[in-house]
Amino acid sequence: MSAAAVAAPLERGRFHEFASAVATIMVKELRSRFRGRRAFVVLTIYLAILALIAYGVYTVMGPQARSQVAGGAFGGFGGLNAANASASIGQAIFATLSMFQLLLVCFIAPAFTAGAISLEREKQTLDLLISTPMRPGAIVVGKLLAALAFLLLMILAGIPLSALVFMYGGVTIGDLLRQLVVLLSAALGFGTIGLFFSAFVKRTQASTVLTYSTMLAFTIGTLLVFVFWTALANRDTSSPFSERRTAPEQLMWVNPAVAMADVVANTESVPGTFSSFVSQFGTGSPLVPTTATDLCGDGPCAVPGSDPCPAGAICQVPGSRIPDRATAFGFNTRYDHFWPRFAATFALLAVLLTLISMRLVLPAGMRFVFRRQRGARVASATQVAGDGDPRIEEAEA
Repeated sequence: MSAAAVAAPLERGRFHEFASAVATIMVKELRSRFRGRRAFVVLTIYLAILALIAYGVYTVMGPQARSQVAGGAFGGFGGLNAANASASIGQAIFATLSMFQLLLVCFIAPAFTAGAISLEREKQTLDLLISTPMRPGAIVVGKLLAALAFLLLMILAGIPLSALVFMYGGVTIGDLLRQLVVLLSAALGFGTIGLFFSAFVKRTQASTVLTYSTMLAFTIGTLLVFVFWTALANRDTSSPFSERRTAPEQLMWVNPAVAMADVVANTESVPGTFSSFVSQFGTGSPLVPTTATDLCGDGPCAVPGSDPCPAGAICQVPGSRIPDRATAFGFNTRYDHFWPRFAATFALLAVLLTLISMRLVLPAGMRFVFRRQRGARVASATQVAGDGDPRIEEAEA
């Protein structure tokens, strides 16, 4: 029997062994977490807060929407006014719940993983885990999945409350799915960052400080750097009509707030707070013009109730999206989005930090030493499998 034929079952067995070790760690961690009442109390309080937030937004937006319908603020006739007013309520509830859930993920995910490895060191049980047949990678992955399982439960438990916005309109199933992608990406990214620092340092307190410092750097720090960089880039601009220069948009690919704002901005039928916020970073939901003079082309145009564009120009229809890159009052208006870039960046970051954490859990002298090559392992496995097996001995003969 050839070495490749023997190595194939061994590889399958190795994967099964890895999956079994991951499942063992997950079961152990989840049992200890769900053994008491605390997990269920936290979940109940979380859902109650979401419900109160949704009800509070409705109590604020409901009378306002009804008064606008009565006053004809939305334009149109009859049912169109009511539909637009109902959509505004749904969009407000969706935006508030999305931002609150993102805030929860950013603060809870690091707390679940910042002590996953360091606590084992402090209890002097990490060496016992390493000495077991379980691989270090299985220990790291099992602890990461167990730590994120409860957070995933909280995110999924909030879906019925978020789905209430379908009663009012203004939000589609695609918007809800994009919200879940951003929340899950943020949970995975920040959870992996916490696990990395937990494996990198020896004390849980230091790991927690480093993890939350990194989280603040990704959320608030990148925003401050972008604003400061943009201000420096435009400090010598002499003409008010010159093109606005911004910092590299890649800086905001690690900012979960911008990604969620982009998801919420996609639900706005008219320019709002989130559309204006995202449009300043170079991509994201395009800036929708509110007047006829926001964007002009190459033909005569005039819209009732607004000033006409200059002679020989055509106006962008109010309420429509700008299909290509243009400049309207200094804002970059390319029809593009942040949330896919954010999800891809955090997924890549999670994979990289997980691989590094697999090595950091080992003793210092064994972390980055790769002595056994794959060929040597296959040859050794073939020899071990062949000893005492008459079929292999006959094949070799």
